[in-house]
Amino acid sequence: MTPAQAIDLFRRIVALEGLPAPAGTYERLWVPLVTLWYFIWQWLQPNHTLEAVAIDARRGGADCLGPKGKPLSKGIKSKATTAYSDARQRLPLAWVRQCFTQLGAALRALGRGREQDLPAELLDGSTKRLRPYGDIPQQFPAHRTRRRKNYWCLARVLVSFCASTGIATAALLASIHVSEQAMAVQLMLEAAKRVLYIGDRNFGVWRVVRAAVQGGGHALVRLTEARARRLFGQKRLPSFADLAVLWSPSSHDQVDPGLSKKPVPGRLIIIQARRRGYRPQTIYLFTTLMDVQAYPPQRLLELYGWRWQAELNFRTVKATMEMDQSEAKSADMVCKEFYAGLMAYNLVRGLMAAAAAESGCSPMELSFSKVHILLASILSELFMAWMTGPARHSRLCWLLAEASAARLPRRRKPRQNEPRAQYPKPQSFPPIKGTREEARHELKNLL
Repeated sequence: MTPAQAIDLFRRIVALEGLPAPAGTYERLWVPLVTLWYFIWQWLQPNHTLEAVAIDARRGGADCLGPKGKPLSKGIKSKATTAYSDARQRLPLAWVRQCFTQLGAALRALGRGREQDLPAELLDGSTKRLRPYGDIPQQFPAHRTRRRKNYWCLARVLVSFCASTGIATAALLASIHVSEQAMAVQLMLEAAKRVLYIGDRNFGVWRVVRAAVQGGGHALVRLTEARARRLFGQKRLPSFADLAVLWSPSSHDQVDPGLSKKPVPGRLIIIQARRRGYRPQTIYLFTTLMDVQAYPPQRLLELYGWRWQAELNFRTVKATMEMDQSEAKSADMVCKEFYAGLMAYNLVRGLMAAAAAESGCSPMELSFSKVHILLASILSELFMAWMTGPARHSRLCWLLAEASAARLPRRRKPRQNEPRAQYPKPQSFPPIKGTREEARHELKNLL
């Protein structure tokens, strides 16, 4: 794809061209396309409130998307956020998820020029913190400890990231009681595409590998030493091995609905990963890529090394995009906010891919936070300028030039490894003992 084609594709994607209309809707002021665009715009702004959306809509931020060609700002009579809030609730969740999938596939085309014949996707999971409003405790129950029930509800999240661009191509949201392996099986069977799924030891189980093959793709997963020993057939493992094996499900392996019980042919790779200044570490890998010439063990180790990028992508989603916690009042809105936030994240990644295509660098060499701030500051202005003729091309070229200049610093020496821990947030008030209702009752007695 040429830089000019990448620019034009990104322009049409941000304008939400080609997205289907949900069934059963009729023309009104806040049509589904306008609501979805502001849903995405809301996550790109530093202020994610509904009030910010109402202000931008009144000033004409989405006039070109108005129903029947009429400016949206001319039809807004009230300064309240009720109309936009009701429009968000009317959006069908299945349609929002369909738009997320279609938008991610279109944005991924911006980085296909740098991919190999078999594109790679990185699997990883995390959690999302929710408040116990409405039906949220029933859909996403709180995490229980031995002593007491926690206040916060938790949702388990699974995302598949494009390895070359970092774009989220598929995602699922489920209860904390659903395992990441079960979600991965569902995601692979629904996607049914020819890609290489790369996962850590959490996904190094038979059901995940079987789902990848059954969906038409391949798998490269890390195994625990016990699973590697079982596949190798001996208690003592060598320091290096490249052995063709047949992975059959054991009595402990779960078989999900729609999953075949056929054994999976593949290769067991035992290799030592060496890093300067550290002791060698033995890595156990299983892959369904049987071509030894195209994928030697050292190449497979290099491919598995990309998996750490999924951790960085999740850090970006949760910290930079501020999607670690939801203030939604219903489970349906939690899911729609999640997919809308990932669409906003994908727009930034898509802009990075388009800028990288123009400057000839890798999208991973650009700073996500800088490009995010740049896109958020000019998105509404750029969107309005696209409908005014010649000005749209010059503004987009300026945006891509600025984005391609947002390079990450070239460090002279590698950064130190940091523990996966953080300082606790300072608490100015004591924690609540018991339920909030009991605390309110005790406060009334004191007064």
